[in-house]
Amino acid sequence: MANRMRSFVSSLKLQVPTPKLLPHTLPSIFRSRRAIVSCCIFSLALTFTIWQLPRDHLPQIAPVEPDPPNANRLPLGQPYPSRQTICQGNFDWLNELDIPFPVKYARRDIIVRSDSKAHRDSITKIEKPLFGDLRIVQPGKDNNEPGLPDCMEPLSLDVPAFVNAPADASHIIFGAATTLGRLEVSLPFFERWLAHTNARLFVVVTGPDDRAPNPEHMAELQSRMRGLGLAVTLMEALDRKDGILERYFSLVKILYANCDENTRWLGFIDDDTFITSMSALVAALNQYDHTQLRYLGALSEEWWTVILYGLIGMGGAGIFLSVPLAKILDVNYDECKENSQMGFGDHKIYECIERYTKTPLTSLPGLHQIDIHGDRSGVFESGRQILTLHHWKEGYWDENGEGPDGIRHGRWFPMDQMSLVTDVCDRCYLQRWQFGNDTILSNGYSISLYPKGALSPTKKKQLRLDKMENTWVTPMKVEDSFNKGWDHYLGPLRPPLKLEEEKIPYRFLAGVKVDGGVRQYYRHLGRDGDMDTVIELFWIREEAWKSSATLPE
Repeated sequence: MANRMRSFVSSLKLQVPTPKLLPHTLPSIFRSRRAIVSCCIFSLALTFTIWQLPRDHLPQIAPVEPDPPNANRLPLGQPYPSRQTICQGNFDWLNELDIPFPVKYARRDIIVRSDSKAHRDSITKIEKPLFGDLRIVQPGKDNNEPGLPDCMEPLSLDVPAFVNAPADASHIIFGAATTLGRLEVSLPFFERWLAHTNARLFVVVTGPDDRAPNPEHMAELQSRMRGLGLAVTLMEALDRKDGILERYFSLVKILYANCDENTRWLGFIDDDTFITSMSALVAALNQYDHTQLRYLGALSEEWWTVILYGLIGMGGAGIFLSVPLAKILDVNYDECKENSQMGFGDHKIYECIERYTKTPLTSLPGLHQIDIHGDRSGVFESGRQILTLHHWKEGYWDENGEGPDGIRHGRWFPMDQMSLVTDVCDRCYLQRWQFGNDTILSNGYSISLYPKGALSPTKKKQLRLDKMENTWVTPMKVEDSFNKGWDHYLGPLRPPLKLEEEKIPYRFLAGVKVDGGVRQYYRHLGRDGDMDTVIELFWIREEAWKSSATLPE
């Protein structure tokens, strides 16, 4: 066992003993007390061994290296010399926000520069502040004023070079199984990450109460999705007797049947899987040889779930199979479907792979199942390059729709608005910048202020920003395990800070594309009768800013 564990660690691939297809739903390792002890020993050995790994796959804080002297280029984070301030506008966009006025308000324009030498580090430090003094504004009463209050000069930020076009993902075929109703309400979110990428999507759909879908409704929705730039095909189940779990597994046969000479990867997702950056996903997949048997995915973040089900790829995070591997599954599809008694479609895929190929799961960093309950801010504010996010259809901050910041959100995570900034700076969604010694921007999610100097370089015990903040609820406990619940996937965590005391959160409220860029609004809820605070950030590419028709000669 020790030799196998060392082999697992050295290869960075997740391997488990080959299971047999047994007619029961729980693994047989839980059938006896002796087996449970063995399982605990295995978990202890695995956790301890992983802890010895250098965390190369986890992001580290990297200092910003100054660019070579260039008379025509400003240092990173310096105010951009403007012939006018884009901030001079009106209250139209503030009026669109569903919040009570008056509010305390500040705004900053951010000019994004594409730089081949720039890196997406865990955090980039800027000496200057993010925004200036707050001013009380009240749309309606202030309409006679010339416009919004003056703001600081635009801020210039460098981001890794990107192509000004959607990523080409024509070599990927995605598959999902859901209801027509869930798919329809998910349309804006699919449009955000899938439209105009040339990736194909096949969705097995059903109607209400698991009945056959209405043909007219299905055809209308497919037409509407294609009109938005999605290469989608909606279809009924291959076998009408199939339940949702069998329909998910049937995607193996459907996707393989639609492969062409250009296809490299088959991707299995849920209707609430959100890809944060198609270009980042394509780049990540390009690191693997698609001509070999490849099973790429992510474990659950919860150690209890891993112990229960094994080292399998979770469908909500996204599973990616190479075409040669999918071919083997297609050939053995009927036998796998008939004999695998595992309860979920992604589990059936795993069992079929193990039975016929012995291909281990290879962990693809950045995929997230989000088996986390409560306030998930720690994940969103980690600064890591996240490729996929699952379960965004659950409550925005917690299961009751109200998070510790006190802001109630009556619907899902607004991923479509939160990720709009990718249209300006590609992979910068959820990227972190630290401004001065008291402010961190997690782009598209939050602005956090640290009033007690937790970020100060002179503080004896500095905040470990390389560790994820454990903001969510306690996991299911695995007895006698060194793993505290999340260490195997998220790494050692740091304890949560006290909101409003150690950390003041400004949570993402809304976003809109306008004026050649993206406006973001972050809101802090006033306490004890104090008014709310709204911070507006306007992101725009350097070339768009220079060519703005509003600039005077």
